[in-house]
Amino acid sequence: MPTITLDKKDLLNQIGKKLSDDKLKDRISMIGTDLERITPKEIEVEIFPNRPDMLSSEGFARALSSFIGNKTGLRQYKVNSSKYSLKIDKKVSKVRPYAVAAVIKGIKLNEPIIESLMQVQEKLHTTFGRNRKKASIGVYDLDKIEFPLTYTTKSKGFKFTPLEMGSELTLSQILEKHPKGKDYSKLLDGFSEFPIWLDANNQVLSMPPIINSENTKVTEKTTNLFIDVTGTELQTIEQTLNMIITSLADRGGNIYSVKVEKNNYPNLAPRKLKLDLKYVNRILGLEINQKEVKKLLEKMGFDYTQPYVSIPVYRSDIFSQIDLVEDIAIAYGYENFKPEIPRVATIAQEDELEIFKNKIAEILVGFRLTETNTYNLTSKVKQLKLMNTKMKIVELENALNEDYNVLRARITPSLLEVLKNNRHHEYPQRIFEIGDVFTPKEKSRLAVALAHKTADYTESKQIIDYLLTILGLEYSIEECVHDSYIPGRVGRVIVKGKPVAYIGEISPEVLSNFNLEVPVSTFELNLTDLFKLIK
Repeated sequence: MPTITLDKKDLLNQIGKKLSDDKLKDRISMIGTDLERITPKEIEVEIFPNRPDMLSSEGFARALSSFIGNKTGLRQYKVNSSKYSLKIDKKVSKVRPYAVAAVIKGIKLNEPIIESLMQVQEKLHTTFGRNRKKASIGVYDLDKIEFPLTYTTKSKGFKFTPLEMGSELTLSQILEKHPKGKDYSKLLDGFSEFPIWLDANNQVLSMPPIINSENTKVTEKTTNLFIDVTGTELQTIEQTLNMIITSLADRGGNIYSVKVEKNNYPNLAPRKLKLDLKYVNRILGLEINQKEVKKLLEKMGFDYTQPYVSIPVYRSDIFSQIDLVEDIAIAYGYENFKPEIPRVATIAQEDELEIFKNKIAEILVGFRLTETNTYNLTSKVKQLKLMNTKMKIVELENALNEDYNVLRARITPSLLEVLKNNRHHEYPQRIFEIGDVFTPKEKSRLAVALAHKTADYTESKQIIDYLLTILGLEYSIEECVHDSYIPGRVGRVIVKGKPVAYIGEISPEVLSNFNLEVPVSTFELNLTDLFKLIK
């Protein structure tokens, strides 16, 4: 989890209230973060992944001041209209397709603000932006830019002077020689042209997601900022922009819109979510009324007009009622909940299926396979389109992110994604995962993926043969057809007349969809059904 360092004096100035160290320790720990240390000058806090809005000094101060009752309720932000505009060249669609932007004017960039801005950029890049893959932020001196702007691509030989470099470099040289180019060059692997921001005078602003231009860098004399966010997922970059813009607005900056094609950004209108008070009380074991729940929600920065809660744009973690219930519990204070002893006497023991799964994992580790752990939530594209298959799948009704809009029906796509993200490591790569799938019933499965130059059906069969033999099970394999696998190199594993697994070699088309260049052999075994057969 990311850790941020806050200027203590600056934080208290933003909160607008003097707090003792003991009070800070108590309230920071109870707001849903992990306090690392407090010194006379600094506060170090670990921020949980669900609250990226608190990765900036301004966002943390906003949340804490509301929590202690000093500045409660929904923050309002005014977006001034402007004639600033930018266009997106179709050439970026295959490289880094999305871009949003906004302008902040009249901000005084003192040392604490600059440090906070640099820190939140770094932390959002690493966490919410998935190491700049999903989102990368650019901050520029507005007064050095001539509108309209163009987001386009240029060939590897195109030159400009990157930040902190004294001379021009080609785009290829930037990836090879600049520290940021070395760190993030893999994000542009396989592309013949790279993203570039240009102004009306063809001046380079930046090369997303790598580095800004020296010509438009921000200094302590800068008072007007242009901010862009580019990435591969529109919703993520919109949320990232909102977190940056609202933080700067909290420092006294005035927000101005930027027209991106046909849309104006930023959109800072709060969204509404219906809240059932009976549900809240049932989950928390409380008996709070409408007036009390309104006060608690305002402590967490929301507004409440029965039955709707107004949610600020920077709270990207609020998906459903249960997320609001969690915030209500935080505002109520976990220390104020009274422990109750259940009236049911039980004797605890480890679940038999879990014992079975642990045994399977131990066997596979003995095969020198590496265990992975991926999310149950994934994307419909990865489960179906990239796997070149069709099947019924459980979709989220109110998904706020295209990367996590379904419950997975197979683990194999998750393993292929792991292999894709680890292409820079040496082969062979031999991995497995034991986890849940939803078909729509929840079941436990084992998936194994073997990736190297000679990975084949036989290697996977050897592992599943050994596994089932140890379990004392006889099996057969029937030839079948599956669009994710190479025809003639895929089979259905049968135990006691019941199909329990697919085994085979992933098709070249699917490998290409996941940008994999070596053969991959897999099998996916239904552990829930297998356990029942053993029992």
